[in-house]
This record gives sequence, C-alpha cells and structure tokens, in this order.
Amino acid sequence: MVARSPEIKVAVVVGAAGAVGAAVVERLRADGFTVAGLDVEAAAGDRQFVVDATDRGALTAVVEEVRRELGLVSVLVVAPRERDVAPIGEMVRSRWQTLLHAHLGATTNACAAVVPAMVGAGAGTVVIMSSWLALAGIPGEAYQAAATGTLLSFTKGFAMEVAPAGVRVNCVAVGPTASELEQGAGPAGGSRVDLPLGRCATPEEVADTVAFLVKDGDFYVGQVFEPSAGAVV
Repeated sequence: MVARSPEIKVAVVVGAAGAVGAAVVERLRADGFTVAGLDVEAAAGDRQFVVDATDRGALTAVVEEVRRELGLVSVLVVAPRERDVAPIGEMVRSRWQTLLHAHLGATTNACAAVVPAMVGAGAGTVVIMSSWLALAGIPGEAYQAAATGTLLSFTKGFAMEVAPAGVRVNCVAVGPTASELEQGAGPAGGSRVDLPLGRCATPEEVADTVAFLVKDGDFYVGQVFEPSAGAVV
C-alpha cells in the first residue's frame, strides 16, 4: 500500500493495461503523481485495480477505495482499448453495443465516479482518449469512428458543464499505432511512410500530450488534441 500524505497528488488512469494507458501512468508517476491503474486485467500503476469500467457500480466502488487509500483524485485519464472492425451491415448488434459501451459507457462511468469530488474541491483535470479515426474517413472503420467520435462530443458538452467549477476536460484523439497500420487501418493503405513524419507517434509522445494538459494546459477547455504524426491534417 502506498503511504498517504497531505501533499500526495493522485491520478486515476482507466485503461492502464494498454500501451497508451501504461505510458500515461509512467509519465504521471515521473511527474510526481501516485497513480491508480484500472483495467479489466493487471495494469500499470502504484496501485492496480482489476475492474470493468462499463460496470458503473464496480467502478464507483474502486474509485471510493482509491480515495480512502490515497486521497482526493486530481487527475482522471480515460483510455478505452476496445477495437472492432467490420463493413457497414456486418457488425451485429451485440458487437456494436460492446464497442459503444467500452468507449462512451466506460468514459461516462469514470467521469461520474471521479468528477463530482473534483467539482466539490473546485479543481481537477480530465483527459479523455478518443481516436484519430473519429476525425478521418477510413474504409471499414465506420463503427470504430462512431464509437470513438461520441467521445469528442461528450468532451465538449461535459467540459462546459464542469468548467465553472474549476474542472478542465479535454480530449486526445490518439493517432495510428504501429499495430493499427499493420492491420491496414492507415492513410493510403496503411503504410508508415504515408505519414508526414514517416512514422507513428509513440505511446510516450501521446503521454507527453496528456502531461502538457495536466501541468500547463490551464487555458484549454473542451479541446481536441491530435498527436497523430500528421495522419489527420
């Protein structure tokens, strides 16, 4: 168990077992945060919790445990990992619902569990991870684009709701990863060399964007940031 002190800075990262989530955990730890990593499997973090974020009751219980052990959460990062690809008409309803719950459901559950206490304290930072696919038209990715695109709209509406209470909400539309490009989900057929930089953004570079919003982004509210190596321009 991590020792609690009045000066401790606490962050919760939902989706901490993914490559981007794990990189965010390590960056926040390097910046002095004690991080609770939440995911459906063992994740990175000073404290790890196995929980399904689509289950609001279970997630709320975990967040309460984090508060009891570590103190008030000042940073929330939500990085959903679910991915499903199918042409229009071939995505059965159960798969589509799973995809939507994994992105919009998990994100709204996390915000409902964490943000009210931030509002009460008059301060907090929320970073919601979406995808570059929500901003770019890629054949076969319409369902993924729709599921992640809901997070752009949610970010803007929720940001306006809680900004007067001192809580900043922004979105990071994560660019294509190496695994996505290898599966053909990329510009002009999915080659790294088609990106302006000739490479993908790394999870660590995405984590740098999160760190900027946490430390230096006081001016930004309801904005969408795109660490995509130029995949979306």
